Amino acid sequence: MTALREAGLRPMQARDAVKVWMQAYHQDGLDGQAALSRVPPVQALRLAPLLLDDTTLVAVEEVVAEDHTRRLLWQTADKLVIESVVIPADNGQRVTLCVSSQVGCGRRCAFCETGRLGLVRNLGVDEIVAQFRQANALWSRVRGSMPAISNVVFMGMGEPMDNLDNVVDAIAVLTHDWTYGLSARKISVSTVGVAQKFAEFFARCPANLALSLNAPDDARRSQLMPVNQRVPIADLKAALLAHLPRGRSVLVEYVLFAGLNDAPADADLLRAWLEGLPARLNLIPANPGPDPLLRSPSSEVVWTFQKRLLDAGVRVMVRYPHGRDVGGACGQLAGAHRQKRGHVEEAHV
Repeated sequence: MTALREAGLRPMQARDAVKVWMQAYHQDGLDGQAALSRVPPVQALRLAPLLLDDTTLVAVEEVVAEDHTRRLLWQTADKLVIESVVIPADNGQRVTLCVSSQVGCGRRCAFCETGRLGLVRNLGVDEIVAQFRQANALWSRVRGSMPAISNVVFMGMGEPMDNLDNVVDAIAVLTHDWTYGLSARKISVSTVGVAQKFAEFFARCPANLALSLNAPDDARRSQLMPVNQRVPIADLKAALLAHLPRGRSVLVEYVLFAGLNDAPADADLLRAWLEGLPARLNLIPANPGPDPLLRSPSSEVVWTFQKRLLDAGVRVMVRYPHGRDVGGACGQLAGAHRQKRGHVEEAHV
């Protein structure tokens, strides 16, 4: 709106022009030019040069899993590819969109297909929001009696903390009353543990933080996640305790790998790490990924691990995979496309 005022519009004219365009574009689903036609001519003349290209993302592929999860592949304006996933809850009461924040990822976690690509570039605010806008439009056409998308998780391609400015601004757009009006409490941002960004994240963003922990000690976490070599788990916990706002909690995600981090003694170490931290814990049986040795434990092992934590008073649930059969589950994004289409992403690294 500042640019519109500098272009000669009065403050109320600038505000009304932006409000009308945003509601038409985001809420009513019009394209950029059609939305602009709703703005009074004088304001539209000033607004038009400020609008971004309306073809931010082009849909390339949509694959539907047996559980109705939808993996969506988008091509960016510079011919790169990213993925989003529409995830209906098993109970049918909510639908979540998993969005990407980067093309590729530079964190190279051992269990993640995206990490094999390396980091290509950050996504812009427009590209992050476009994932929601276009997935929301698609879902509205096919959802039938199922709910609209109400939740967003930044758990797709990329490390959100490495693109924090754009992630925070995208969340501001998604939660704005003139666009989708999402609740910030229904948005979660997942991180491998970029602790130096925690203070800024909590100061600027009301969304939830989800920490990908995945091991109860430094040796095994460093094996799975190179970031741990710079920020050991004790320092990670200290950073959370130092910066987590009063009344807020953190979601801790723990991927279970058979024979690596799923023993009863590991549950005890995990409980000890969680002690004193306002946290909820999600256990995630591992999905097939780049390392064939990293496999999911049996259901009995998962249940035993969860029960040991429950008996110790930990708030814990098991997050069962969605979209695994189409490469849309945790740690799988970009893998299926690379195998099917012949290294399209790697050609741009």
